[in-house]
Amino acid sequence: MKLYILNLGKMQLDESALVAGIHGGSLRNQNPVAQWVDIPVQAALVDYGDGYLLYDTGCNIRERFVPDDEDTPSPFHGSEDGLIEPQLAALGVRPDDVKYVVMSHLHCDHAGYLYLFKNAQVITADKEFSQSMRLFGLRGFGPGPYKYADFDAFLQAGLDWRLIPEGQVEYEIVPGVKAVNFGTGHTFSLTGLYVELPRSGNFLFTADALYRSENLGPPIRIPGLIYDSISYVKSAELIAGYAAKTKATIIFGHDKRQFATLDTAPDYYD
Repeated sequence: MKLYILNLGKMQLDESALVAGIHGGSLRNQNPVAQWVDIPVQAALVDYGDGYLLYDTGCNIRERFVPDDEDTPSPFHGSEDGLIEPQLAALGVRPDDVKYVVMSHLHCDHAGYLYLFKNAQVITADKEFSQSMRLFGLRGFGPGPYKYADFDAFLQAGLDWRLIPEGQVEYEIVPGVKAVNFGTGHTFSLTGLYVELPRSGNFLFTADALYRSENLGPPIRIPGLIYDSISYVKSAELIAGYAAKTKATIIFGHDKRQFATLDTAPDYYD
């Protein structure tokens, strides 16, 4: 088995969205300046011998274009050759070769190119799927991280969804690879990926269940962009316990410092 970590560009945003109150004021500094930071956009590809499994698909290039008369809290910056399809092509993989796509959640920087994977089983939490699709049906997305165009593309592609019931923590896909249901927190429900490798050890990808190492602490620190703060803490505790039990290295979702230390494709872990 081989694990590739894919570099799919970067986003920019106020750092307090990642760690709430990170630049909070004090008596001596009553008006701190917000910090505008870069964060990596990443995905993971598992070559398990009989096929390929993908974890997340990155941000669609259209999200980087912001009209002059509009603003955005999180612009995306990426080149055409750094997006998911050419990244896979560089490894000799086509979207039709991918048998499974595990979606952490359906925000635009993770699900932007999901529509390409028409031959794959798409695995995600039932609660994330049903609640976000309800918003789509009601046209209730607004300006947030769920994008109407992404969901419209999902439906046009006729994707094969496999949904993890609420309360089910593990979903084995192939031997040594599991989707892990972290539950509610950052969004309606978030799914991680656990991979066992004989030489490199075990990995647990968290996506936005934990943006950065600071979120896990101790103590656990919630992000500024969050759906349910109480459940977020429970989810973080689940991740910490699961990683300890499986002796897995936690891969945070948008941790620039950690990402700089990782081997990215075409290098791999095995």
